[in-house]
Amino acid sequence: MAGDDEGTAGPGSVLPMKRKAEGAPQEGEEAAGVRPKDESLTLSFEEQETKGIKLLEIGSDEMLRCLQEGGAVIKASEPDEKVVLCTVDKTFAVRVVETSNSVFLVEDGDSKCFKPAEGRAEGDAVGSPGGTPGPMTQMASASARSSPPGGLKVCTIVSENWEIEEIAPDFKMLDELLGAGDDGDLGGSGQAGGEDPIVGHTLEELVDMVQGSESEILEELQRRGDAMQVGDRWVRVTEASASALIDVLVSKVSENGWGWGELPLERVLACMEEEEFRRETTLHVIRVLGTAPMFLGSVTEGTVGSIVEKKLCVHYARKLLRKKAYSKLEPFMEEWSNTVPVGMEVSAEMLEGLALQDDSGAVVFFDKLPRDPKGRFDLLFRVRPRWKAAELRAWLEGLTISPGKQVDDVLEDHLHSYHPQGSADNPLMYVRKII
Repeated sequence: MAGDDEGTAGPGSVLPMKRKAEGAPQEGEEAAGVRPKDESLTLSFEEQETKGIKLLEIGSDEMLRCLQEGGAVIKASEPDEKVVLCTVDKTFAVRVVETSNSVFLVEDGDSKCFKPAEGRAEGDAVGSPGGTPGPMTQMASASARSSPPGGLKVCTIVSENWEIEEIAPDFKMLDELLGAGDDGDLGGSGQAGGEDPIVGHTLEELVDMVQGSESEILEELQRRGDAMQVGDRWVRVTEASASALIDVLVSKVSENGWGWGELPLERVLACMEEEEFRRETTLHVIRVLGTAPMFLGSVTEGTVGSIVEKKLCVHYARKLLRKKAYSKLEPFMEEWSNTVPVGMEVSAEMLEGLALQDDSGAVVFFDKLPRDPKGRFDLLFRVRPRWKAAELRAWLEGLTISPGKQVDDVLEDHLHSYHPQGSADNPLMYVRKII
């Protein structure tokens, strides 16, 4: 904004502004309540500590209400982490955007920002007892005395603001936190030797440190097979402890003649507890491999659970592939078939999303696939340059998909699709885009 005199406005300065012709829109008039009969608009620049003031661009009334009601928090737990704003069920990236215009933040005379301190009349100097006020304080006091009624008092000037954009939550910190709180001895019943040591993290602690909303974090905890709730804390179930439990569980199911699709959960939990496996851990493992209630309190004498044959077979396949590499598929299939419980049959289709054959025929094991699309596709297409669309779908589980997008959008962003020989009769194929 330009005044009658050229120059830069500083703290405590007074800048008279000419008004436009009568009837024309007047800058700042509506906000300040200046009546049309005024011939000039005076801006006074107060000496205020305003480094903490940030402008946030809000795109919806829903977000505004959420902020006003305290339902959103800003997170950046590490110095190099991106800043995010989280509501109860969504995550937003916060970005600083510089503008070419300067924005004057003004407050009326009733605002606390411009009220004199208690016990001091307006216009009195601010300074240490018995001391001489500094020049900035004297200028501010002079401005307060000289600013006529109806003028605007500028609290601060900003040339940047924050913008928000909904994004997918970032669970890297969740992986680290759960990894640091392994179940340890939680495979046992926890009844001997006193109380269990406190391990893991409460949901509140995870929400404070993970860049995601509470709803998104809870959904992820319930989805993943290595996270288990014990009391009010979430712990990581290690592969070793889960594998040991499954081996005993398979033996007990066989001994008692229980059907994999109709497990009497109360009897199963009691039987495993006798083998010093915690009831919560047994229930969790059954739920990961099939179906079971989320909480122990829901288990009664008549409660039935199940274990899905494919999931149990995949568990044993992963166990074998972690031990050694296989140059051919046939030896692996034979060893795998001899490892699973009696009566279960394995097939190569069960390996989708876990392992595949490369051009040489060797079995390539993917223990943990990257969540981000670029990293996942880089890894998959390094092993197999071309993929059938139907085969690729099985490898997309757990992929990070930005809000507002579907799986097909992610595929279109990173891959090129085509029908061989240009004929729709041939299966749809995908190759990497050359960028």
